[in-house]
Amino acid sequence: MPLSKIARDFAREINNHDWSDAPYRRDRAGHSRAGDTNRGDRVLPEKETDAVRTNVMWVAAQVLGYNDPNFDVYEFAEACGVDTRTRRGDRDGSIRAGVREQYGRYMRPGSWEFDPEFITTETSDFYHASTDCDWFQRGYRDGQLLTFPVAGEVPPRWNPCGHCISGGLA
Repeated sequence: MPLSKIARDFAREINNHDWSDAPYRRDRAGHSRAGDTNRGDRVLPEKETDAVRTNVMWVAAQVLGYNDPNFDVYEFAEACGVDTRTRRGDRDGSIRAGVREQYGRYMRPGSWEFDPEFITTETSDFYHASTDCDWFQRGYRDGQLLTFPVAGEVPPRWNPCGHCISGGLA
């Protein structure tokens, strides 16, 4: 799925910036040492520059993933100029591990908490209080998560889980 407009804009800006001297000075957005008449001699080695770029990507990805249900962290990382492959050419699992996410749900920016929601999948008969429910984990088959606000109404197609939601069916 293509990146949203705001994700593309963030990625372009992150990729456009020269991060090699980021720890040593404050620069405007889109800084480029090639055209900088006031550039200093201190620059990071390539590996450290990549680490700074990757950390900036992860911070932006946390917010984008939280706000965009179709967000793909790998697609975003690649658009930011971050290498997403291992030496063997496989997808690098550290890219996904760099954001606070579980089962496609991103933690609220600025916190270590998920928003309270009921969750389920198209193939489930029950909705759950969280992905931590043992019954959810046993039945989860990598399907797309469906979420409903706790204060809202879950369609009657799903019953409350008797294990994690009080008043649920056993």
